[in-house]
Amino acid sequence: MQQAAQWFAAQFGVAVGSPTYYELVGTLVAPLVIFVARTLVTIVSRAMGLAHPNHYRLWPCLPWRSIVLVGINIRRWYERAFVMGKRATGGFTGMLGTLALLHHPGKVLLGRAYALGIGLLQPVGVKVTRHLFMYAMTGAGKTTTLMTIIATWLGSVFLIDPKGQVTRGLSAHDWRRWFVIDPYLIAVAVSACFNAFDCIKEAVKRDGPQAAVLWAIRISHALVVTPPDARTPFFPDTARGFLVGVILHVLTAHPEEEHNLPFVRDLIVKGYRVVGADGQATTPEEAHALLLRMMLNNPAFDGAIQGAAAAMANASGETGGNVRATLQEQTKWLDIPEVRAILCTSSFSLAELKTCDDIVLSFTGPVFSIRLELSPLVRLLTNMTAYTFEAVPQKKGQCLSVLDELPSQGHNETLEVMLAVARSYGQTVLGIAQNIELMRLAYPKSWGMFSGEADAVFWLATNHDETAEHLSGVLGKKSLVERDRYTWQKRYRDAEVLDTDQVKRFLSPNSGRLIVTRAGGRALRLMHEPHFKALPVCRYAADPDHREALLRRITRWLFDRPRKHAVSASSAPADTVQVPNNDDKTTASAMADNVITFPQSSATKERSHDD
Repeated sequence: MQQAAQWFAAQFGVAVGSPTYYELVGTLVAPLVIFVARTLVTIVSRAMGLAHPNHYRLWPCLPWRSIVLVGINIRRWYERAFVMGKRATGGFTGMLGTLALLHHPGKVLLGRAYALGIGLLQPVGVKVTRHLFMYAMTGAGKTTTLMTIIATWLGSVFLIDPKGQVTRGLSAHDWRRWFVIDPYLIAVAVSACFNAFDCIKEAVKRDGPQAAVLWAIRISHALVVTPPDARTPFFPDTARGFLVGVILHVLTAHPEEEHNLPFVRDLIVKGYRVVGADGQATTPEEAHALLLRMMLNNPAFDGAIQGAAAAMANASGETGGNVRATLQEQTKWLDIPEVRAILCTSSFSLAELKTCDDIVLSFTGPVFSIRLELSPLVRLLTNMTAYTFEAVPQKKGQCLSVLDELPSQGHNETLEVMLAVARSYGQTVLGIAQNIELMRLAYPKSWGMFSGEADAVFWLATNHDETAEHLSGVLGKKSLVERDRYTWQKRYRDAEVLDTDQVKRFLSPNSGRLIVTRAGGRALRLMHEPHFKALPVCRYAADPDHREALLRRITRWLFDRPRKHAVSASSAPADTVQVPNNDDKTTASAMADNVITFPQSSATKERSHDD
């Protein structure tokens, strides 16, 4: 030991035992002591369920990351100036470059650092200026990763949550207010409600009565979709235009309690059924004709309602029947009793996602339902949220919009547009799909933009050939340096960073590894940060699918106290606003259970009694 001290003193030209010697020893040993202490504390606190990804940055550290980032920028300049165009320069970010991306609040957590074939303790994050995307097969750890990302996000969240696992795990322990739209009650006991008409009324309050037309068009675009490969787009396009007229007609000619999509659906299917004094009701054809007549007599919104009714009236005979059938087919999901029950009032305002930083709006449902009958409702929520963020000027922080099972919405033109501008309006979008094939089916012409223009793309476990091949192409090629055994001259041979088979094996489901490709930067090899390892036990509920270790169970028993016992679903309807109304129309009471309440003019009343 004495010899080591003398050697150390000789190297720096100081005397053993002098003040300068001890200062030098402290300067060199202190970082090592801090590193060892941080490592031990992090390992123990993670095992006990006390650690949080935001804690790692609080340890004192030399400013080496700034120096590394300067070196990385110099290397990029050198590659652009002297190497690119001469040989392949693909490859993953090195260990120091990965460790330089330390996660802290304000960034999106990507995972833990990975180097030398092992996972390290440091959390890695990036600052997002556009949007994010994720490809993950079933069982890849997507849900547990999302729970950690959402729990570490400091701001509001809009979440599409198949199976409700994220909602059940975080809602009762999270610091934000949760509103959960859950038609089938798979995650909460009472569902929150959403009335799309309240979006129209809020727009009228902000921008004036004529804004109702624009928002009725937007609702109709979400409900009636024209497939990108449709041979006869006339039918869905005309049906969409008629739906706009019906929405505006209900808004102006019906009482407040009928301002909802389920009532609009009833009008589309049944029309205005009138029962005469003799008990005889109108036929379906007469009921629909009466609806058209009432709309043609509604002059509100400068004739927008009349124009929609005229287009339907002109599409007579078989053409009109096809248009009506298209509209009824694409709105049939509004007949589901559980859906109707949550679409008549509102428990929240979508504007709060932008004006507040402590709101979580979650939509949950079974996976099959989100892919099938509930997909229009998911699309409606997604689109109305995007439109609201564009229209509301006030902003407080960024809202993380997590759109799981994104291809299940079908082709959504609004998503294609919003990705380019969502960030500037206050939304940080994270889209999720199982594989590239599903994205190609939903977006045959534009599927590549979802991942190609993202700041970062998560690639979790996959065994899908097209997805693995695409990732291999994104990673590119690198040049391997070889020397001739006789002349010792350098030769360069290009090889793929990872071929398709290597991608599948590196991202095997049980490995815990993921790849993150970045815009303008080298890809990262990282480790998953599942919530049941990364978060404190007080930030999530015990997960039955992942048995907790003994130390975490003890900590949960000692310290876990849920902040709330139920997810908030209190009713908070939109403020009453004035919209154009037909003064010559009054509301008639229903004469039977299957008769729709509708406004009647005096002439219509006389006709009903004559019948």
